[in-house]
Formats: sequence, structure tokens, C-alpha cells
Amino acid sequence: MIQYEKEDFCGIIRDPKGPFRDCHAKIDPAGYFEDCTYDVCLYKGRKDVLCQSITAYTSACQVAGAKVYSWRSSQFCAIKCPVNSHYEICAVSCPATCQSLTPPRGCQELCEEGCSCDEGHILSGDSCVPFSQCGCVYQDRYYHIGQVFYPNGQCEEECKCGQDGEVECKKFSCGPNEKCAIENGVQKCHPVGKGVCHASGDPHYSSFDGRKFDFQGTCTYALSQSCGLEGTHLTPFSVQVENVEWVNNKRVSVTKLVAVKVYDTTFMMRKNMFGVLVNGIFHYLPLNMKEGAVLIYQEGTHYVIETDFGLRVTYDLIYHVIVTVPGNYHNKVCGLCGNFNGNPKDDFQLPNKQVTDNVNNFGLSWKVTIPNVVCSNGCEGNTCPNCDSVRKAVFSKPTYCGIITAPKGPFAECHSKLDPQPYFDDCVFDVCVSNGEGKVLCDSVAAYAFNCHMAGVDVKSWRSPSFCPMKCPANSHYEVCADSCSAACSGLTEIVQCPTTCAEGCQCDTGFLFNGQTCVKESECGCYDRGKTYKPGELVYNEDCTTKCMCNPTTGLVCENHSCPQVDSQVPLFVVDPCKDANCRVKEKCRVENGEAVCVPEYTGICWAWGDPHYHTFDNYNFDFQGTCRYVISKTCGDLDGLVPFSITERNDNRGNRAVSYVREVEVSVYGYSIIVRKNQIGKITVDGELLNLPLHLDAEGRVLSVVQLGHLARIEADFGLIVTYDWNWELVIRLPSSYYNLVCGLCGNFNGNGRDELQNPAGKSVSSIIEWGKSWQTPHQDKDSPCWDTCDQNCPTCDGDQRKLYETEAFCGALTSKADNMFKKCHDKVDPGAFMNSCVYDMCMNKGDKKMLCQALASYSQHCREEGVIIKGWRQKFGCPMNCHRHSHFEDCASPCQPSCPFPEQQDKCTGTCMETCVCDKGFVLSAGVCVPAKSCGCSYQGRYYKPGQRFWEGQACGRLCECDTTLGMVICKEASCSAKEKCTVVDGVRACRPTSYATCTASGDPHYRSFDGHRFNFQGTCVYQLVALCSDQPGLVPFKVTVQNEHRGNNKAVSFTKTVALTIYGNTLTISREYPNKILLNGQLESLPLEYSDDLVVFRSGRTAVVKTAAGITLTFDWHSTVSVTLPSNYQGAVCGLCGNYNGRGEDDLTMRDGQAAADGVKLGESWQVALVPGCSSVCQGPWCHACTDSQREVYRAQKYCGVIADKAGPFKVCHSRVDPAPYLEDCVFDACQYNGHHGSVCDAISTYVSACQSAGVAVLSWRTEAFCPMECPANSHYTLCATGCPATCASLTSVNCNTPCTETCECDEGFLLSGDLCVPVKDCGCTYDGHYYRRGDVFYPENECVDRCTCGENGAISCEKAKCRPGETCRVVNGVKGCHPEGQAKCVASGDPHYISFDGGRFDFQGTCIYVLTKVCDDDKGQLTPFTVTQGNEKYGNGKVAVTKSVGVMTLTLSVDDELVNLPVSLNDGRIQITQEGCNIIVRTDFGLTVLYDTIYYVEVIVPSTYMGKMCGLCGNYNKNSRDDFRLPSGLQSNNVDEFGKSWVVDLPGFVCGGCGSQCPVCDQAREALFGKPESCGIISAPNGPFKACHSKIDPAAYVSHCVFDVCAMDGNKGTLCNSVLAYALACQSAGAQIQSWRTESFCPALCPKNSHYELCADTCSVTCANLMHPVSCSNTCFEGCQCDQGFVFDGIQCVSMDNCGCEHNGRYLTIGGTLVDPECKSKCVCQTSGTVRCERLTCGSNKVCEVRDGVRDCHVKQGQCIIDQTGHLSSFDGITGPMDALGAFEVASLCDVMAELWFRVVVDIRSCRKGIHSVDTVYVFFTNATIAVNSQHEAWVNGRKVSLPGRVGCDISVHISDRSVVIERASAVRVTYSISQEVTVIVDTGLAYKMCGACGNYNHDSKDDMTTADGKITSSVAAVVGSWQAGDFSSW
Repeated sequence: MIQYEKEDFCGIIRDPKGPFRDCHAKIDPAGYFEDCTYDVCLYKGRKDVLCQSITAYTSACQVAGAKVYSWRSSQFCAIKCPVNSHYEICAVSCPATCQSLTPPRGCQELCEEGCSCDEGHILSGDSCVPFSQCGCVYQDRYYHIGQVFYPNGQCEEECKCGQDGEVECKKFSCGPNEKCAIENGVQKCHPVGKGVCHASGDPHYSSFDGRKFDFQGTCTYALSQSCGLEGTHLTPFSVQVENVEWVNNKRVSVTKLVAVKVYDTTFMMRKNMFGVLVNGIFHYLPLNMKEGAVLIYQEGTHYVIETDFGLRVTYDLIYHVIVTVPGNYHNKVCGLCGNFNGNPKDDFQLPNKQVTDNVNNFGLSWKVTIPNVVCSNGCEGNTCPNCDSVRKAVFSKPTYCGIITAPKGPFAECHSKLDPQPYFDDCVFDVCVSNGEGKVLCDSVAAYAFNCHMAGVDVKSWRSPSFCPMKCPANSHYEVCADSCSAACSGLTEIVQCPTTCAEGCQCDTGFLFNGQTCVKESECGCYDRGKTYKPGELVYNEDCTTKCMCNPTTGLVCENHSCPQVDSQVPLFVVDPCKDANCRVKEKCRVENGEAVCVPEYTGICWAWGDPHYHTFDNYNFDFQGTCRYVISKTCGDLDGLVPFSITERNDNRGNRAVSYVREVEVSVYGYSIIVRKNQIGKITVDGELLNLPLHLDAEGRVLSVVQLGHLARIEADFGLIVTYDWNWELVIRLPSSYYNLVCGLCGNFNGNGRDELQNPAGKSVSSIIEWGKSWQTPHQDKDSPCWDTCDQNCPTCDGDQRKLYETEAFCGALTSKADNMFKKCHDKVDPGAFMNSCVYDMCMNKGDKKMLCQALASYSQHCREEGVIIKGWRQKFGCPMNCHRHSHFEDCASPCQPSCPFPEQQDKCTGTCMETCVCDKGFVLSAGVCVPAKSCGCSYQGRYYKPGQRFWEGQACGRLCECDTTLGMVICKEASCSAKEKCTVVDGVRACRPTSYATCTASGDPHYRSFDGHRFNFQGTCVYQLVALCSDQPGLVPFKVTVQNEHRGNNKAVSFTKTVALTIYGNTLTISREYPNKILLNGQLESLPLEYSDDLVVFRSGRTAVVKTAAGITLTFDWHSTVSVTLPSNYQGAVCGLCGNYNGRGEDDLTMRDGQAAADGVKLGESWQVALVPGCSSVCQGPWCHACTDSQREVYRAQKYCGVIADKAGPFKVCHSRVDPAPYLEDCVFDACQYNGHHGSVCDAISTYVSACQSAGVAVLSWRTEAFCPMECPANSHYTLCATGCPATCASLTSVNCNTPCTETCECDEGFLLSGDLCVPVKDCGCTYDGHYYRRGDVFYPENECVDRCTCGENGAISCEKAKCRPGETCRVVNGVKGCHPEGQAKCVASGDPHYISFDGGRFDFQGTCIYVLTKVCDDDKGQLTPFTVTQGNEKYGNGKVAVTKSVGVMTLTLSVDDELVNLPVSLNDGRIQITQEGCNIIVRTDFGLTVLYDTIYYVEVIVPSTYMGKMCGLCGNYNKNSRDDFRLPSGLQSNNVDEFGKSWVVDLPGFVCGGCGSQCPVCDQAREALFGKPESCGIISAPNGPFKACHSKIDPAAYVSHCVFDVCAMDGNKGTLCNSVLAYALACQSAGAQIQSWRTESFCPALCPKNSHYELCADTCSVTCANLMHPVSCSNTCFEGCQCDQGFVFDGIQCVSMDNCGCEHNGRYLTIGGTLVDPECKSKCVCQTSGTVRCERLTCGSNKVCEVRDGVRDCHVKQGQCIIDQTGHLSSFDGITGPMDALGAFEVASLCDVMAELWFRVVVDIRSCRKGIHSVDTVYVFFTNATIAVNSQHEAWVNGRKVSLPGRVGCDISVHISDRSVVIERASAVRVTYSISQEVTVIVDTGLAYKMCGACGNYNHDSKDDMTTADGKITSSVAAVVGSWQAGDFSSW
């Protein structure tokens, strides 16, 4: 207010020294001053209001006779005087006029400001004219020259004022349909009535006489024109319309142009042209032509041309035209509007007056021929659009066209005045043929609304935020009754009078004025002069160019004399170049089009950012900048002089490497739209915050903006030449016409042709570095949730010279610049490859050779070459850069850039541009929002936008109209809807929807402890499947869902349970998260890596150690794969759910509501009621002696700081969180769990972690609480622990559609340079592939279709390659263990038990007693690499009395696993889970992912199961698996044998052909009596007893063979009870393996079970899951039940024994370690030890010079080097200390012995060397002497112990063994010596390190000094090894 009181505003009124100083005494200025300040303040300082207030005081002063001094100026309240007049502060109030030179009587001569005629001029009416131009006085009335009037008031005489004051009169009479009357102050013959003709929509025509018809011609037609005016005084006119095909339906036409010709002037209104052409010259509105004879102005949304004789033409600039003719033109018009004779039947009158019934003939007859214009003349028959009844019914509803006819609708008051039916019919038709287009609906309803307004009806508001909201231009808003005059620019109303009625339209906002078309600031008002409107700064010339005028908003139109340049008279005027005065911009050239000069750009500038990103400016300056913020890459700067302003920003991100960033988001702001393209949102963009599908066409007040997908690019194109492309990944390209030369700024430079001045900040100042330059172009609004930086400042990778040189070679980046004859050379002249090569080297170097960087560089260069016309093919194949094509598409290296695309794939525009290398939809498929779909399954086009089939969306800002793409109707259908009271309409992630106002979360953690949605807490330990929460009431708008949980006992504690599996069923899908599949999920039974994006409804990703499931319904589910599950529901589900989580009604007291609606007494009853499924062995309540509660004293122990106390410690790391999240219940939960698990660190740490997670979810920052000694978090390879890591970690998949509003979480975060690939942190270069929303790790094979017809592989560079496939014989396509693929139809089993007795795959039975290692089975034909090769070996040994052999060892070897002698605790997972080894019962079971299973009970029984895919491909003792048992005895050569011993010997692994045969003729035989004895039920007969414990198994496993085997073995062992029990056990195991439910068969007297300490026998023992390992990490256990010893309650198996849970060890890298156990990496670089606290301490390990990294006795470590002496097969000796040489001697020699013959470990090794083969000396016999034994082995590998021949293996005492290993006989004494004698007659003597310096013999003294090895036995030095050997000849052997 104060500012308006100053002298430059209202203060001028009361200024004592101002222009009104002499008036203050006569007229008090106070009141006027106050009124002025009030009004000006109310109108926000509008100058016209100020001037009116000051003028009011001026008038009052002058009336009072006070002198007023001049106060106006050209800049302040200037008065625009008519022509030939000027402003005077004190003008004569009664000036002279043409009628009287003296003032009229009674006129007081007052001083009055105003306009006075110039010298020589006088007032003629209201104009100043020269004296000679005065008019006439007739009957005492004055008329100006040319004025026509009708004296006497009877219209019987018409007079006209002529020159010199003469009046000419003639008789006159009014014509038909006229009456003589005074209207608007004028007496004349006025028309009676009027005729109205409409053309709208299709177009639908309604003639003056009411005839309705449709005509789809697209030419120019005479809508209406005057006809037969001869003999009348009517004014001729014509109205022509030009129609055009409607863009979305080529069979329909709409009005494009309206031309009105009257008074020899043509006025043209064109679709979306915001102005009018007058005789071809553009004019702004309003216009007053020919002194008011023609007015052109805007009324609401329509343009109006109005004449003084009553013709009125309105056009909405879209498709609705109304022609109104006065009644006196009755039967005087013709054209498409008819003849206006009151008879609609003859309206189809041709120009020749003939009448036709054919609408096309009629329309064609009124066609206006225009040369060189091609158009069509309407439709006929089937070519005309029609609308079926189903669609008509839809669009007749009140939510569509029915609003027009609705009896209680907004138009009800209009129905009686204007029949709504025709408008309704036209609306239904138009909306129907437009496929429900909302704009057509709105325009149709608006047509009726406007005509109601024209009929004088006050229409109620019919628009709403969701139904046809009117989009108003800037600075205005919609009003149903808009008043444009109340806030109009000064002078506007002098041209066109304000309408007397209002119309719906846009009204200016406060502070803005209406300039005739738009709302502007007062300072931007134009000039209104002589009936015309001029924009500020507009330059105009008069008709003969003698005057040039410019519009100055302050002073008005300022004119000056002007003369055109002289034209050579010899040159005809018609060849004058129109471009001569075109005044084009600097880098534009003039071109003549249609005789007019047009300025076009000379060239197009190009700027790009790709890869790193590497930038290239418009002026060819190349630079790198790694900032990750949002930057202005290019925007308009400076004086645009009419150019369209725009702005382009881009945002970058790191992808596993802080030194490198990539373009992740591009925003283009133009035409008032904000268009954002984001990484990986292929086929979609965001417009003004709304996520939309492509293609998209935006209409910006007639300016066209299109966004389409071209190949793999998003292309944004504006009609002024700006083109922006982004590949949704890493490459941004901007093309800009040279019209913008030196008018842009940003990281693309200033586009001034000078690349040396690019580094300028927004202020135009030069900066010194690229980093500073980039930083200066940061946008003001950065993403607060995503910290960014402008340069790498820590952990930055480097690039050394050697790496650069490598990548500069032609095999890598150097290929770009190579001068050799390579594929890129042909482009060098067009595109300089240097910058691309340098960028390529940098990227390769910084990304550790990631091949994707090379491919990006080559692709970028190739693309730029294509744009220059050079097409390079074949480079992707040569350099291994396949393009990743998604489902139903394939790669083409020269594809059309315009591929068929929805919604109208058959209506593709004409395509221009170079072919692209891109992915193209397969035949029969088309693009739909970025994916390829069958051509007939496109979605809907609506409002220029594309919606996928079934896609639902809200129309309007307030969610008042819900629309869906209806595929049955093929269009979008909308209905009235609204958000519920618990929702609000918001836009999130680009999607407008009704979203809840709040959320609630239910959790189950630990024990599990449940916390309901309403905060009620309870515990429940059931282990079945329970409904956690589900939708239980049928409420509209709520998506049905169900969440179930399955719990399990852990650590052999049946008193408590933990959540094992969570399943969410929603949208017809079931998503399962299970502890069995850590870091993965199951979707409809199939395993999926994360992240996963399934359609638009489900997104699953990892946040820390938790899986997060987000749904479109707003439901969020989380599970940490361990024990904590949470469900978060939006508030619209309040009171509509049920289950363990309660009903979410805000009242916790009723949450224990059971399924039947009754209140439960406790959590157990509640849980039982919500049980939905059973699993084997589950229960809902704890039963047994272990169901005890912890005592108070026990609980108090675990409240201490060393356990749970840290949670509630007021000075601890969580103190800040206590006020936000109550620690008390979390402390109690922790104490409960810790007590149940005896303080096991895992239960404590998990409980504390639950509180930490709750705090972080609440946004509270916790302090560090983990230490090396307390709950350390062990992280996998390439990752590290972070207390507050991002909730949405970077992944290889990078699904950016997941907006990270997830709080930070403590977890293991990938190291710099690594990204999450599924559940592993891998180098960026090893990332996998994303396909159809699913992520696959590199090397993964998958089948994308329901049937296994396509086999796809994730290869390098993230590319998927697919090939046609079909399942092999023996396979079917199905899902097994979560994996879809070709899986075996069945399987076969081979068994070796007891003696051993063999049952082959094909059921063949035989016995073979060999005692070596044999191939039990192996793959002999891998089907050309299709099958995984494997081998199963079996080692046998003599048993008991030596008459039988039993299995001693089983070996399993595949391509990816070989036995490496290292002992590991079970369970163990190998090769990324592809091989699982577990202990189940007393059995060790090996399972592979391809179906092989091997079971070994470690004593007596071996079982091998192979899948049916291996049928006919196997060999070995188990046969060939061809379903024919008669040919099972197949030898390795392929020949058949009938002899079991020959067959068995042939498959020996170590020593074929030697001592490994069977029993031959010495096989044991059992007489009939003994057979009968051992076959009784109290012996082996128990197996087949009809009512015995195995009766349920007889139908599955034939007991006969097992009885026979049992009898044989027991008989051979003379009735040995152990043999009997093992034989029965073999059948028991076979039964349990087959899934048979056997009964207990052991008793105290029959085969009683003996179990170790802290364990007991169970017929169905759980030995797999009740382990320490399973406490820490899920172990994959089979559902098969085996007998065995199970740990007692409270104890778990640690791999060796049953221990209490607090004595469990540690988990490290997936391996379980007992306390004190160590784990050394394969290269012995680190050694980790398991501490008593359950933590692992690792330290670096280095093997010294005297140690070696190897496995000894099953332990890998740095072992002290052992002494090793070798005598090879040629008789060469290598001593312990490294001397080598030929022995050259025959005989027995002592090679090694312990010098001290009295030592306890004394031994002596003697070799007998003979010349056996062609003079070669080799060892024939080895003798090893110990103090209590002598062992001899000959070259046939026969063995004698103390002179007696023995079978191998054998033992001497407790510490000496003789056995066969690795094709050698091994004689070994622990901690002393190991002698091996190989089949090739090589002898190796290995002695323990502790025997160094203590050795004697030819092998030396083992003192680590080779210099003294050349010493003979008597101490002499020699130079011959043979001499040394000879000196050690064994005296107790005869010499040769």
C-alpha cells in the first residue's frame, strides 16, 4: 500500500508542489487520494486504474474552476487522441463543429482536459476533419460525408450526405424479412430473425433450415454465400471452409480453415492459428475494420467475425463453425448451409438450382477449385465411418455424451430452447469414430454449451477437474462465465465493445490484463490504433510503405516517414527478390516458398554426451566430465527475437566406479512441457510428472511436439528443428538448427562457431577448468535423496601406461584410428575418430577392461558415421559386441528407423533417415511402449497418448474420472470415480492415483514375535503354514491379496520357531521368499534373481539383507531370508483385512480375533485358527518336555550388556532411537530368544539387528554397535560392512523404475568397482543381463517361453542370445526346484551293498568281491556336450574274515568338482550351489543340480540315482542304463563279457589287471541249512516278512534281492550280527530313499542303535537341519526321511558331535567351522580361525621357503616341506636334498633309513633293482622294514607282510598300513614315512620333516644341503651317484 502513496503513484494528487497544488484549497484531495490508493492496491498497481483515479480528481478540479497543471506525459497516463487532433490539459469544453462554429446555447465555457482538433480541422461528429470535409445538415440534423440515413422515421426515403453539404434522397422501402426500426440508436431497415448454420465434428452439418447431414470431403467448400442479390440492398459475402483428414482417423474430416469474404476483403481463420489473416496479412485480435463494418474478436474459446449488417461467423479453431445470417438474407444464400428458405427438403441445392439427394454430389458441387491442391470428396458405402451399438451404448452414458441430454444435468435449462438431441447424436458419432478420444468428447459438449450460450441460456458449470478441464494459457484460469473486459489492456475496448453476456472461457488472473487474445502484464500490453491490434515491438508499414510504425507499449504506435529502396525501372517488379528485405538471422538463409520469403537454418549443430560421459559441443569441442549431479547441457540464452525458448538438463550416475559417470536422465523443457527420459524406462517417458507410454504427440497451442521410439532411441522432436535422442542408457544427442547460433549456453557450449571459448559459466565469465565449468552449470534443484559430486575424490581408479598401450592396440580401441584396411577407415574423412579412440581408451582403462566400454565407443562412432552417410557393418560380430535384443525381437544392422508401432501399426508415417543398427520386432510383432507384442494386441490411443491393453489411469488433476484401455472395444473407456475418504489423489513415480493417507506395518521377527498393524504384540511358535494377512472383505477398489508364512524350528529347539517362508499371492501371481533360496525369490514357482520387475504391478529388489516387494496396490512386503518379515498396508485397507496381523482397524485390543470372529485366549489359539496348510511334521503348539519358559534368573543373564542389554542402554549406540522406537519390547524379544538358544550369538545379534532395522526405518541414525568381538557382520567377497548403506543399492540390472524412498540399512555393500549381480558383488565388466524385467547372471541359461522352445543364454556385455530348442528324449519342459527347463522325465537307481552285491540301473543283479577302486558308473557319451559328465567310483576292502568285501569309499567327480583330499565339515555347498553335500541320518548324500544323487551310509550301502536324460549314455559296474539288464556287462572297450570277474576287473581305477579281481573260484558258498536259518524272520527274513516293519515298502522295493544279499553276507560271515544289521539297514535305507514309511525295526535285542553322547536314535532322524551350520545359514535338505542318531533337545550337530548351541562355531564363505577350526584359502594367502564368540578372525598367511601350500591329512595349510626321494622307472635317483643321477647298479640297495636303529619310529627302505626291459634298470621289489614288521611289494604289486602274502588293503598294528591309491601301492606309517610304488615301477620315499638330519641311505641325510649328498656310506666324497648307491648295498640280500 505504501508504494502506491508515493508521488509516482497516487501521491501526485496531494503533492503540495504537484500539478494539482492550486486545486487543494477548492477540492480536498484526501478522499480522492484514499480512493486512488485503495483501487490501485486492489488491482496490484495497474496503471490504467491509477490514471482513472487521477483523471477523476482532474475533472473535479476543473469543474470547480481550479487550475490543473499538465500531469500526463508520453510515459505516464498518455491520452491517445484520434487522427487530426491533439491532447490539451485545458481544452475548450464547447469546441466549434461543422454544424455550428459557435458553442451551443447553455454550454458553459469550462477548462477541460481532452483532445482538440489540430489547426485547420474541425469536429465532424466525433472526428476532426479538414473544413472542406464537413458534412450536411438536413432537417436540423448533422450527417457526415457519405452517411446514409432515413429521415422521417418511416424508411420510405433513403438519403446520403455528399460533398459540399448536398443531400441526395430517393424513395426506399424495406425488403422481405426487414422492418423499419431503431436498434442500437440507428434507424433503418433491420432484418427480422436470423438463420444459423453449423459445421462441426466429423463434420456434421446443420443447415439454416435445420437439415442435418454428414459430409467427409477434404477440399475447400462454399459453406454459405450470398446468391441472387440483384435488386436488393443486401451486402454480398461468402464463407468458405477447408476440411482436412482427422489425424487419428483418415475416414473422418474436420474443419481446418474458415475464410469470410465481405466488403472486398478476405478474412481467414485457420486451425490453431491464434490471429487472423486479412487479405493474407496476419493480424492479432481484436480488429475493427472499415470503421466498424467488420469486427474480429475472441469470445470465450471462439473467434468471431461480425459485420455491421448482421453476418456473424464463429470458429473454435478446432472444428466447430457457426454461420449466422440475418433474416433479410432469406432465400438469398446458397452453399452447404442451404438456401435459407424455411424448407429443409430442398437444401441439397446445386449451384445450378437443381436439387439432389446424394450428399456427396451436393458437397462436391460446392467445392472451390484451388490449383495444385489434392483432396478427396467424401466417403461412400463401407468407406464411411460407423459406430456399432455396443460403442454407442458406452458413449451415450452421462459420463460421455449423455451429459448433454441428462434431464438433471448441467444443460437441463437449455433443452427447452435448443434441442439437445442433434448435438447428442453428433457427439456419440464423433467420440465413437475417434475411439473415445476425450478431446473430441469435450469439443462436442462444448459445441452445445456454446450454442446454449448464444441462445441466451446461462449454462451451469459442466466442466470439472476430471471431466473436460479447460487448459488455459499462462496467467489465466477457467471460468464458466468469463469476463474479459473487466481486466483489459487500455484501448482494447475502443476497438471492440465488451459483450453484454458472458461465455465460458479463460479469465485473466489478478495482476494480468487481456490483450485481446492472451493475458499479459500491463507492461506487455500492445497498441490499439485505428481498429487494429499490435504486439509490443511489432513493426508495421502502411499499404504504400510510406509510413513505418512500431508499437511502444508506453507511448502507443510511433510512426515515421519511410521510403522503400529504389528499384531499377528496367527490372520488372515481378522479379523482385522477396528475400531482399527478409532480415534473416545470422546463420539463416532465405528461401522463397509460395512467393514469400522464409528464413531457414543454414545447418544443424550437434552436441552429444556418451559413455563416461564424453562431451562434444556444438562447436566441436571435446571434453570429459564425470559429475553425477543434474546439469544444464543446453538452454536458450540472450535475445531470442521470436525463437522458441527451451532448456535441456541431464543427470549422470556412477555404475560401480566413482571415476566414471553415465547419462541417467534427460529433461527437455519446451512449449511449457517438461519431458523426462530416464535410464532403462524403455518405451516410456515422463511428461509434467506423469509417466506415459510411447509414442506420444503433444499439442502446444498449435505447436507440435512428438516423442517416439526409433530403434533403441527415444526421440523428442519439436517443430522448430530441435531433436533430442537418448538411448535410455548412456548416449544423449542434441541436434539444433543454426537459427540458434550464439543463442544457447550450457555444457554444449554457446554454438558460436568457436570451440575455444566454451568454458563460460552462466554469468558469461570464463572459468579455468572443466570441473569448475561443469559445476557452474548445476541446476538449482538437485535430488536431495541422491548425493552427487562433480569429480571423483576418493577410491578413484587409475590407469597406467601399460594399460593404455594395451587398449590402444587394434584389438581394442585402436581399431577406430588404424590406418590399415579396417572397417572404420572409410569413415575417417567424414568423422574424426581421434576423440572416440581417446575416450574409448580412457573408459576401458578406468573400467578394468570392461568390454562394454569398447562396444559403446565403437557403437557411438558407427552411429555418427551413419548420420554422415557411411554405414559400417559387421563390427559387432568382429569385436564381440552383440546388441541385447529383448523378447520377440532380433538384431538388424540396417533397419528402418520407423518400425511398426502401436497404436496404429498399419498407419506408419513416411519414413526418412539413415537405417539403424537396432533390435527389430519379429514378424507379426510391433512395438508397444518399448516391448514387442503381437500386432493385434495393441492398446489404445487417447488424447495423443498411448495406453497399453488393460492399462488404467486417472484423468484430470483430482482423480475424478477413471479410464481403462478396453481391448474388446479397442479404445479407452472412462467412468466417474473418486478417491475414498482414506485416500488422496497424488502423482508418485509418474503415476497419478488414489493413494492412502497413511500406512501401517505388521512384523514377525525372531521367535517369531508378532506385532500387529494396530500395535498388539504376541508370540506364536507354530510351524505349519499360516495366514499372516489377507483381504477379507469385498470392498470395491481394493486389490485382493494374501500373505502366508511357514515357520520352522531351528537348532533342535522345538520350543520356538522362526519364519522360514513367506508367500504373497496378488494379481494372479504367487511370489515366494524362502530361507531355502537366500537372495532369490520364487515367482510362480520359478527362481528369480533380483531385482525383478514383473509387468507394472510387482517390483522386487534387495535392500541391505532384505527382499523388498512393492506392489502397485501400495502393499509392501519384506523378508530378510532369515526370520524377520513385515507387511505394510495402505490406509485404504483399514478394517478390510484379517489374519495373524489383525484387522487394521486402529484398535489393538481386538487383534486376537480368530477366523470364526471369536476372540482367542492367546497367541496359540489365534495361530491355530489361521492355519491354512500343513507341512510334514508341523504343529501349532509346543509339545514335550522342552516346552519350558525361561526363569527370571536366566532372563536376567541375557539382559546384560554382553548380550541384549545394548538395546536399552541409555548411553549406548541406540540412545537417540529410544524416543522414536520403544526399546522395551525389542529387549524382551531378544532376551526370550537368547534364553531359548542358550545365549547363542546368532540369536542375540539377530534380535539386536531387528531393533536397528526398526530405528533405521523410522529415519533414526544409529551409532556403530558391531565390533570384531561382538556381532561382526561377515561380508562376502568384494564387499564391506556399512552401517547406513543406501536402501536401494546399485545393481547390474539398475532398475531405475524403483524410486529409492527406502531408508538406509546396515548391510554388506559392494566395493568400489563392483556391482550387485543377483546376490554377488562382481566387477562391472562381469555384469549379467536384463530380459523382460528379469535379471540373469552372466552364463545363466533360461527358457523365456512357457514351452522350452527358445533357449537363451546371458553372454558378455549384457547381451542375451537365444536359439530354438527342444527337449531331448527323456526330458520334459517343466519347473523343478524353481528352475524351468528341460528336466528328466524319470530316473534310475543303482545299488551296491554288502559283499558288495550290485543291482544295476536296469535291475540286473550280480556279486563282485574286488578290493580296489572301481568305476561304479560314469558318463560314456555326453551327447555332444549336452550332458554334464560325471564319474562315481567305489573303493572296496576286505571285511571281517576276509571272505567278503564292503564299500570303503565313494568318490563323485564332475567337470566342476574333483576330490582334493581336503576334509570339510558337512553340510557343504560347492560350485555356487550346484553340488550339495549333506548328512541325513547316518548317510552322506551328494546332490547335483542336473539330477545325480549319490548316497553312502559310510559302511555298507551305496546308492546312485541318475536322471533319465542319461539313458543309454552310462557305463561302469552299474551298467549302461538302456532298460535291458542282459547287456549290463559292458567293458570299457565297448565289448560285452559274460564273466563277472572280467567285467569287474575292467572297471578298476587304480591297478587294472593286477590284484583287483573278484573272488573267482574261492567265492564263499552257503549251504541250504544255513540259508534257511538266516532267512527266518528273526534274521534276514525280517526284510520280507509280510507283517514286518518293512511291509509298506514291499510294493516300492522288491525285498527278495535284499534278503538274498543278507543271507549271503551273514552266511559268509558265520552269522555275524553286525553283518546282519548292516544288511537289514541296506533295505531300510533303500525304502526310506524311495519315500516308503517303514516301521521301527530295531529293538534292544535286535540291532540296537548305539548313539554318541547328547544324541538318540530316531527312525526318522533330522540330522540335516539340526546343525550348527543351519543355525547360521539355510541348508538344503531333502524331504526324505532316514534313520539315524539325532541330537538331543538343546543340542545341535557341529559336523563332528552334538554340542550345545552356545558352543557352535562360525560360518565363513559358506563353510561351517567348529570352534578353533581353521580355513585356509587355496593359495594359502589367508588363514581364518573360528573364535569362541562365534566370530572369525582372519590374518594374512605366507608360506616361508621351508614350507609348501598343500593338503595333508585332509588339512590345507603351509606345511613344512617333507623330504622326498625318488627312483624313477629308468633307475634315476633324486635325493632328499636335490642331487640327481643314474643308479647304474643292479641288486638290493638301502635307499633310506632312520640312522638311529633304536628309535621308536625306525624304518628301513630297500629297493631291488633289476634289468628287466631292454637294458633299463628299474625297481623290481620294494622292502620296508619296521621294528615289528617287514613289508614286501613286487612289480606285480603283490604284497607280503612278515613273509605272509596278504590281500590289499591291509594293516599292521594300529599305525602301519598297506593300501592302493592313485595306481600305486602305498606303505605308510603316520608321522614317519610314506613309500609309494607305482604301476610304472617308480618309487617315492617321503619322510616327515622332523626326521631331517636323521636319515641315512642312498637318498642322503636330508639336511637341506645337497653338497654333502655325494658321500658314500663310509664317508668318502665322490662325483658319481652310482658310487653313492653302490656303497649302500643291502648286505642282508644276495648280490648280483
